Amino acid sequence: MAGPAPELVFNFAEGQNHFFVELAEALIDALGAVGARARLTEGEYPEPRRGVIHVLLPPHEYIARSGFRPHAELLARCIGISAEQPATLFFAENLAVARELGAVFDISPRAVRAYARAGIVARHLALGYSRTWDRFDSERDIDVLFLGRLTARRDLALARYADSFEPLRVHLQIADTFRPGRPDAPGFVYGEAKRELLARAKVLLNVHGEEEPYFEWLRVAEAICAGCLVVSEHSSDTAPLRSGEHLLTGGVDRLGLLCAAAIDAEEERERMRTAAYELLRSELAGERAATALAAAARELDAAVVPAHDHSRARSDFLAARRARPAPAEFQPPPSPHSPTEGGALRAIKTQTLMLLQLRRKLARLELGLAPDGDPEALSATVYETPAWSELPPRRLAVIVPLYDHRTEVLEALASLPSGPDSQWELVVVDDASTDGGPGAVETWLRERDEIPGRLVAHRVNRGLVPARNTGIRHSDAELLLMLDADNQLRSTAIGRLLEALDRDPQAAFAYGIIEKFSADGPAGLVSLFPWQPERLREANYIDALAMIRREAIEALGGYSEDPRLALGWEDYDLWARLAEAGHHAAFVPEIIARYRVGHSSMVSLTNISATDAYAAIAAHAPRLMRGLRVPH
Repeated sequence: MAGPAPELVFNFAEGQNHFFVELAEALIDALGAVGARARLTEGEYPEPRRGVIHVLLPPHEYIARSGFRPHAELLARCIGISAEQPATLFFAENLAVARELGAVFDISPRAVRAYARAGIVARHLALGYSRTWDRFDSERDIDVLFLGRLTARRDLALARYADSFEPLRVHLQIADTFRPGRPDAPGFVYGEAKRELLARAKVLLNVHGEEEPYFEWLRVAEAICAGCLVVSEHSSDTAPLRSGEHLLTGGVDRLGLLCAAAIDAEEERERMRTAAYELLRSELAGERAATALAAAARELDAAVVPAHDHSRARSDFLAARRARPAPAEFQPPPSPHSPTEGGALRAIKTQTLMLLQLRRKLARLELGLAPDGDPEALSATVYETPAWSELPPRRLAVIVPLYDHRTEVLEALASLPSGPDSQWELVVVDDASTDGGPGAVETWLRERDEIPGRLVAHRVNRGLVPARNTGIRHSDAELLLMLDADNQLRSTAIGRLLEALDRDPQAAFAYGIIEKFSADGPAGLVSLFPWQPERLREANYIDALAMIRREAIEALGGYSEDPRLALGWEDYDLWARLAEAGHHAAFVPEIIARYRVGHSSMVSLTNISATDAYAAIAAHAPRLMRGLRVPH
């Protein structure tokens, strides 16, 4: 007579990827529905004993994160569940332990075949409906949602969709790969927060991380249960889902257009998402996977438990846990140069700055000005449109510093929204350009009398930061949008940033995702991750294009004019000082602007030498950069 069914214990190491923890929670719920006992534990020694079968999800990560490799007798009473793509390092690490496991499951038929080619019997664990994921009947205010880790392939693909995304309400939830998918990782959402995002989305966009046409079954099943229509890159092993009936599939270059088409075709979208949801409930109910796991557990539990002294194994497990290093703190990245190269580059930067300062002093002397005179005496208003003096006061000022970007600045100005309801004014600060840019801007303003615009000129070149600070002083608006002359706004930019600050009145500034572009087209994304001050200790990850509250920046005295920050470090310093003062930012998770990259961009000068710039930021934000807690 068969004894009671064994308990399945899902063993996780401390700090393991929460992506797998969520899958375990759904499987445990389904196991309960079929009468099997199951639970999840973290950091517990998995001792083999009758009536208990341990589950490692996935085995390679459990071993890597715990620092403990279970002995062969224990592995023989373990079920391994893999959810890694074939031909990756993680999959290879699973292969290395799979031969010793009592049973192996994988969520992808493609991976099951890869196991078979390696001579390992693996069973397909078909994911489908889970009541823990069900959010089908929800109100939806997000048109397109992307959830996934950052890869170079996804970075470029998402940038290419910017034009298609512009008229839509898009949410790009991009997870950083700096840390495992844990609750404190930048951009990572889990649990109810992820359920809520999926419940708000009409379309879930699925882009492969690499070239492998691997169907991300877990992400897709979660989305369908939540009521999203899935738009996916062409994949293998999507059955029983069929393109055009349960989801939309296409080549990587067409996914943006497919998303836009799905939003426009509301009735067709509703038909497909409903068909996919009903298919999962009828053919891929979670109880099927649970039944397969429970049967495998019963088979393993029927085997004789070998006599084994676990004291040594348990002590090894505890020793590995004690020796496990604490989670890595964000640290400034090491210099990519050797000490000799670093010193040489630092000297180049020092000489470059000295030449700039000398040229500026000579220019002042030629005009009969004191070398270190009053900055206010060095600027003057060149032109104001008739609308500049009209009431009521504008809420927002767009600040555009200009130095020798005649063509680019006209493109930047053309990207500003127009219309009678615009609540912004424009301040362009010419920093002694030599290419006719100021004249072109004045002509542009004279042709647009309805725009409240002001052109201010520096008599001598002073640099980017003084130009920005001049722009701030020449406006009274409560909000300041920093728009460099070689950038362009998307039509939604100002509205989305205003919404973000209105939703979070305590935020000092708001920023969004920006598409990099060159003469060859889209080149990736920047400003991808939400506000996380600790990440600023590693490097700057927020672009200069941001909407800042005047009171927050004026309390810090504006942008710092510390010469060590010249050539591209000024924005990094401002974000660090705001964090040091206890401020935070609001993040807009969609593409709001375009950022021109090329050899003429300041980016090409930013990384000449980081030594002095890091020293300046550490001096201005000492608690933040030393890893101490900053006020919130």
